[in-house]
Amino acid sequence: MRAHELVVGINAWVIQDGNYGDFSLGEQHKLAIEFYGPGLTATPERVKRCHHAGEGVYAVAGEVIFVTPTVWVLDIGIKVFCESRPPEFAQVGQWIQGKLGLGVDPFFYKEYLHKEAGMPGLSYEWIVTQIQMCKGPWIEETQGGRTVLTRDPARKRWADTPNTDAWNDDEGRADYLLTLLPHSN
Repeated sequence: MRAHELVVGINAWVIQDGNYGDFSLGEQHKLAIEFYGPGLTATPERVKRCHHAGEGVYAVAGEVIFVTPTVWVLDIGIKVFCESRPPEFAQVGQWIQGKLGLGVDPFFYKEYLHKEAGMPGLSYEWIVTQIQMCKGPWIEETQGGRTVLTRDPARKRWADTPNTDAWNDDEGRADYLLTLLPHSN
């Protein structure tokens, strides 16, 4: 991974919903990035960082720059959003740290969040420099009383591919990692 590259996840359903076409190496896309993960805490640290910790996971520090009851935005060197109820400590100007996952905006920002009063611009121009697809067998697992399919963690791996094929890869259930390089105009 080169400096300034970002590795983000995207599930086949996001492409299947028509929000994006399939992705190919070398293409340029305008994308917003969402974050997820409950592991963030308030910090006195005042230095932005975004260190890749594997797959689409990052160790970060940054500033809360926008908050409503249903969405919040962090500046961790790039601006990323989470459409969920913010934690109590998430106030504009508060600095945070911890681990979070990054993914391509499924549609929340693209379709409606960008219209919210005061919402900062979150779309960036990116060039796709690598595409990986998750491989390995599916296994059934019980989560919260429900049976769900998940990857066998002992046999999960990522394989390079020149493009996504969301309708056909892994019978339409593929998970991908996109490595993105900011496009400078």
